[in-house]
Amino acid sequence: MFFSTFFQRLFLFGLFCLLALSSSAQVALQLKAESARYLRYEIINLRLVINNSSGNTLIFSDQDGVSGGRLFFAVNEHSGKVAKAIDAKANPIADLILAPGESRELQISINMLHDMQKEGVYSVTAYLNHSRLPRTHLSNTINVEVIEGSRILERSVGLPSQSSSELIKSMRLILLLFPDVSEKLYCLRVEDDDNIYAVHRLGPYISGTPPQMDVDGSSSVHVLIQVRPRLYSYLIYSFMGRNLQLRQQRYYVPDGGTPSLSKQTGYLRVSHARPANEGTDYNLKRP
Repeated sequence: MFFSTFFQRLFLFGLFCLLALSSSAQVALQLKAESARYLRYEIINLRLVINNSSGNTLIFSDQDGVSGGRLFFAVNEHSGKVAKAIDAKANPIADLILAPGESRELQISINMLHDMQKEGVYSVTAYLNHSRLPRTHLSNTINVEVIEGSRILERSVGLPSQSSSELIKSMRLILLLFPDVSEKLYCLRVEDDDNIYAVHRLGPYISGTPPQMDVDGSSSVHVLIQVRPRLYSYLIYSFMGRNLQLRQQRYYVPDGGTPSLSKQTGYLRVSHARPANEGTDYNLKRP
């Protein structure tokens, strides 16, 4: 009987402390991941919702003499090892002003702030402090997994140069198969011996025609992948400096054979196919 009463009191005391802590929360943080799994070196974008219930305007600034605050993260591998901060002084909300009762959603590229290049599962928690708040506030903790894909194709390409005497820079184009949570995806990665410059998700994998990748005379990258039994995605990427950006995406359906990339006419094009009509040949999922 004594122990029963003791534990009841202990439970009520813990509940009271929890309610008191919740009622004193002047800023609420909600952290969400766009996906539960990411390809290695892919940008990991998180969404952080900040709600100001302090009854006062909160100004976040790194300038001297200004009452400011800071947003930072704890990122840990499941082994317990800490994912090192790339810039320990980085403050993603240095210019944020939150009015009383205002809620703001921010996009945070977390692997631009912490080294998450290793494969594994990472736990991420956001922390916020401010000189006008009595304590540091923290968000929920989320998990994201980082894994490497399987290499399907690899090509080397030289970057166009503005000088005839400048050393021609070479880049590797790697087409990968990435096992996402619900389906396998084709991805394209651009790298050299020192850096990763771009990672793009191209489209879903199905068992059918093998993917094709080629480069034209201007170093634009052409990729053809089958995404449905009778539907092919044709993507063209162009270099902007060393970054690779999508310039064009079109859909094709077979016409007189199996669609393929061809240079028979002197330039890269899709042969044995015709442009697909949206609404007739396919329907895109709208956000």
